[in-house]
Amino acid sequence: MSTVVAPRMRLFAVVLWAVAVVLVPLALLTGGNPWLVPVPSVFTAFLAWAVLWRPRFELTDEALTIVDVRRTSTYPWRRVQEVRTKYGIEVVTTEGVRRTWLATRPTAALGIRQAGGGETTAADVTQVADVLRMHVPAPVVHDGPPPATVEAATITHRVHGWSVTTMIVLGVAASMAAAQL
Repeated sequence: MSTVVAPRMRLFAVVLWAVAVVLVPLALLTGGNPWLVPVPSVFTAFLAWAVLWRPRFELTDEALTIVDVRRTSTYPWRRVQEVRTKYGIEVVTTEGVRRTWLATRPTAALGIRQAGGGETTAADVTQVADVLRMHVPAPVVHDGPPPATVEAATITHRVHGWSVTTMIVLGVAASMAAAQL
């Protein structure tokens, strides 16, 4: 299994986590409302995880899994038809075009980590797209009647409802805490 991540986005997430952690003791030491900084700090930390750290591509021999902010989608390779790079990485499947959060522009800096947790190798959008294209099967040419049995290649989507709801609730709570200024 290989994993594609955005190292710069992950570095920015770590910076936001550090800022969120440093702000909590500062707020408690300076007095005032004890909820003024911890709630926005928790919101910032969670947002950094959900938006900057979590997005990734997971490549196995059987499927491509795209983990984005709002959902995780698993596409069996035979349902993937094409990988485009004009506006970042777009995966064309039998369901249509899937634009990805991980590479929203053609100049995105990405990294590929091979199975076993080795080092992350720097890659650009074109290099990652080439790795994805190596797994995309050639179109099947049917000569004659269709096969008698067909094995299903199900595309699955799992919505990250709990994380989207948490971001909304924490965002509202952080706004209310900030309004206490």
